[in-house]
Amino acid sequence: MHQLEERLGYRFRKRSLLDHALTHPSVGHEKQRYHADNQRLEFLGDAVLQLVITEYLYAKFPQEQEGALTKLRALLVSREALKRQGHALKLG
Repeated sequence: MHQLEERLGYRFRKRSLLDHALTHPSVGHEKQRYHADNQRLEFLGDAVLQLVITEYLYAKFPQEQEGALTKLRALLVSREALKRQGHALKLG
C-alpha cells in the first residue's frame, strides 16, 4: 500500500479502509467465506466522484449548457476513463 500512497501523493490515515476499498467481491468467492468487499464504498465513491466532477465542470465551463456538461461528465467518469486511471496508478 505504501507504493500506492507514493503514486497518489497521499498518505491514508486508515489503511484498513484503503484495503477494504480495493477488495473486489471475488475475494469472498475465492476464499469460500464472507470477506468484506468494496461494493458499498464503490456506491459512495461513485456519488462523490460525480459531485466533484460536476462542480469542476460547472466552474470551468460557465457558458456551457446542461446537456454538454452532462455528456462531458459521462465521458470523464466512464468505465473506460476510470479503467485508464486505474492502470496509470497500477491498481491492477
